[in-house]
Amino acid sequence: MKRSFILAAVLFLAVSVFAGEKKREEVRKELDEKSKLEFDYSFMEGVRCKVTGDFQGAMGWYDNCLKIDPESPVVKYEIAGLLLGTEDYNGALQLAREAVAGNPANLWYKLLLANVLQKKSMIEEACNVYADIIGKYPDKEEFYLMEASLYASVEKWQKAIEVYDRYEKQYGVTEPASIEKIKLYSKLDDVKGASNELLKLINEYPERNEYLSLLAELYFNYNQDKKGLQILNKLLKEDPQNGYVHLYLADYYRDKKQSAEVAKHMKSALLSDQLENSFKVQYILKLILGRDSTKVTEPELDSYMDILMSKYSEDLSIRALHSDFLRKDGKLQEARQELEYILEREKNNYMIWEELLLTCNQLEDTNCMYVQSVEAIKYFPEQPLPYALAGVSLMMRKDFASAVDFLKKGILLTDDRIQLKSQFYSYLGDCYYSLDSTEQAFRMFDKVLEINPQDVLVLNNYAYYLSLLDQDLGKAEDMSSKAVMLEPDNGTYLDTHAWVLFKRKVYSEALYYMKQAMEKTTEPSSVLYEHYGDILYMNGKKKEALEMWKKAKEMGDEVSTALDEKIAGTYVFN
Repeated sequence: MKRSFILAAVLFLAVSVFAGEKKREEVRKELDEKSKLEFDYSFMEGVRCKVTGDFQGAMGWYDNCLKIDPESPVVKYEIAGLLLGTEDYNGALQLAREAVAGNPANLWYKLLLANVLQKKSMIEEACNVYADIIGKYPDKEEFYLMEASLYASVEKWQKAIEVYDRYEKQYGVTEPASIEKIKLYSKLDDVKGASNELLKLINEYPERNEYLSLLAELYFNYNQDKKGLQILNKLLKEDPQNGYVHLYLADYYRDKKQSAEVAKHMKSALLSDQLENSFKVQYILKLILGRDSTKVTEPELDSYMDILMSKYSEDLSIRALHSDFLRKDGKLQEARQELEYILEREKNNYMIWEELLLTCNQLEDTNCMYVQSVEAIKYFPEQPLPYALAGVSLMMRKDFASAVDFLKKGILLTDDRIQLKSQFYSYLGDCYYSLDSTEQAFRMFDKVLEINPQDVLVLNNYAYYLSLLDQDLGKAEDMSSKAVMLEPDNGTYLDTHAWVLFKRKVYSEALYYMKQAMEKTTEPSSVLYEHYGDILYMNGKKKEALEMWKKAKEMGDEVSTALDEKIAGTYVFN
């Protein structure tokens, strides 16, 4: 039913355009009755085919119309529209011109011609068509805007301004047109023209102080500081609590490196109830992000935060900003307390939950990570990060089976976030390995490397796990070698590569990498000392090997069960 309605509407439009031709038909040679019937039938069939998407069929029927009446503007208009759709702009332009020539009063023909000219990048001629249309339809504001936009698209700024001047004569001073003219004058570096437009707005809307502020900003931008300051000081005299003006002045004096004036106006702006606190937060964040250009200092930023907290400590947006400042200063525990304060009052803000979880992670507080992740999942069960951090906290507590449950649920929520999905696979791989499900673990690691072949941590760990099992040592060597290439100064990765080479019985090369591992590691572990001892031993350096084994024994953690036999000299290497 809907399709039939659309078809009927389009047919009605076509009939209307067609009917508009009747007066013109009267001054042309009358067709005989049979030809007129055939023309009408062919034209309506052409419209029907066009509406149903059969453009080739439509073209055939329209061609038949031209055989009957070669001068018909309405048929040329229809064919021009079809050619425009197929990007045959030359053919469309010729027929659109002929349609307009045949019936200069028809608005639709001229609009099509302007469209085709625009597609052909014949912008000035298209603008002339719009100017002609405006001359006949001066109350249609969209045509003014189209003409001005086209001139601006080819950087004919002055021409665009002239169109807006004609628009203003028709409609009076309006904010949208004046703002566009100000932009255009700015492109021409015509400060007088831009200021005149702002003065028009100020006269038209005397209650709108923001136009005066914009005028002051305009003067500042063109190094007419005296005029700008006069305007802003005038505004402050009328309204001392105007926070926007104080911010303008703070920015101005910051640029001039007058810190006392900056501090004075920033304090007034931040304490002004006329400025929404959300705006103040965004302003300070903008200062932080643009520190290279604004040169705002850490003590200044901290003072702004103190001012806001002194008056608006109950505002949750201010407390959230305060938590950012605390984290910036390394005060993670205090930042956590701020975030918990916010969540006690507003639990439906996911970004606050995420910041809290990441802060707990930074604090290495596994209990906080777990408890808060589980709580976050209650409110945001579709977000994957809380599942990941709940899993990580359980992994840190060696509860790998429970961690797997969270991670398997979370990975289903990663959708097309490939890197996040890769992180879940990595965590699952570590869990499965710790649960002695090595086959599942290695499948997870393979999935990680399919997504990110340069995941250096997985390359290293996967290679090491394979070496411990004496499994796929060629693959292990490839991965450990790649890890060392990616991070050649990482002692752990050098140790893994040396150990894989040892397992492959490439002892001299293993010793080379093991020596590098010892040099790059500031605090070698017992495992590192034991590996070094084994490699030295297989390279015939038994005395040095014994020294390394004894050091490993002294440290006493994570050594192999065979270490005592190695020290006693009773262990037999395969």
